[in-house]
Amino acid sequence: MWTYNPREDIEFEKGILFTNVDAFRALLKDYAIQKGFPLVRLKNEKSKCTVKCGAEGCNWRIHASPVGDTTTFMVKTYTPEHTCVMNRKNSEATSDWIAKKLISAMRDHPEMTSKGVKAEMQKHGVLPSRMQIYRVKKKALKQIEGSHSEAYGKLPKYAELLRMHNPGNIMKIHYDRTNVLVEPKFLRLFVSFKAQKDGFLAGCRPFIGFNGYHLKGAFGGILLTVVALDRNNSLFPLAFAVVECENREAWSWFFFYYFQKFFGPFPANIPLTFMSDRQKGLNLAYEEQVPEAAARYCCWHIYCNFKVKFPGLLLRRFFWQAAKSYDLIGHNEAMERIKNINIDAWRYLANIPKCNWARHAFSVEIKCDHVTNNFTESFNAWVGELRGKNILALAEGLRQKFMKKTA
Repeated sequence: MWTYNPREDIEFEKGILFTNVDAFRALLKDYAIQKGFPLVRLKNEKSKCTVKCGAEGCNWRIHASPVGDTTTFMVKTYTPEHTCVMNRKNSEATSDWIAKKLISAMRDHPEMTSKGVKAEMQKHGVLPSRMQIYRVKKKALKQIEGSHSEAYGKLPKYAELLRMHNPGNIMKIHYDRTNVLVEPKFLRLFVSFKAQKDGFLAGCRPFIGFNGYHLKGAFGGILLTVVALDRNNSLFPLAFAVVECENREAWSWFFFYYFQKFFGPFPANIPLTFMSDRQKGLNLAYEEQVPEAAARYCCWHIYCNFKVKFPGLLLRRFFWQAAKSYDLIGHNEAMERIKNINIDAWRYLANIPKCNWARHAFSVEIKCDHVTNNFTESFNAWVGELRGKNILALAEGLRQKFMKKTA
């Protein structure tokens, strides 16, 4: 019985056996791609396969059919000589075929680039096009990770395994089910690990940033994240959630599980400060769930709204001077210059509490002078292509990244 070794040249001979017609067809395709010639299938049925070389004047030909009443296929006639010229642009090398050959490599290197795919296919003598590479990567990843729709059904088992192997982890799946007669529909997911809780309480600044990012998968959704800073000002992820949209209800649900169920009440000696972009419903949610926390607003987002109404390089310069000044005198000087240029611009900034955006008014207890939410944007870049994967691959990918980060 034939056993295919991709490192060796494929050779047919009369009398060779195959388990079934599909095994014969698969090897015939591999042979045509390896040797670089087109195939013409004269007969391609379950009961017989007759194929010849598609090059004009070439005598190569093979015929195979079942042995007796079994499904075992045997080569009955074979003319092995080729008189044609090898051609690497072979139509037999379809995206399905390439994806099948690529699966083992992409299991080891899931972030394989287009150049990596080309290099891997050169081992088979194939030069795929850019569009083929795009389709191939999607098909191979689907084979490895499963489809987006199938992943939702595997979440309960995944949650059970997380809690079993590390008691103290929390993974909550929220379903939308109007009554018992209706099939439950996935709505939200919350995940945080005990190591993150312990690490935050033991060695992080009480300064936490929140953000939401759009997911790129087939079903969309929003990835909500919580990121702290350790004592070296490095990112320290704390939790994430997948929700249907970014609004007050979703953020309130997030805070309920994060602070009420997971962390519980914070010690009174921890002066929590929350940094945000003032997203939809976020401020209202944490003011309701964690009223003792101080708020800090991202100055970049304040400025983006500010410059729409009050454009100008001088206003920009003095805005950042006011935001970043370490003392009240420098802040007031910058604000006075803004007032002299445009009193409405001054009123706009004066209406925002200074303790929320001006560095000089920040609490000294948390030892953090960040005026932007850029560190959560860095987390977005750190997550990378995980945002385009199915929900199970997203959760597992983030778990692995968090594990390396907290190790």
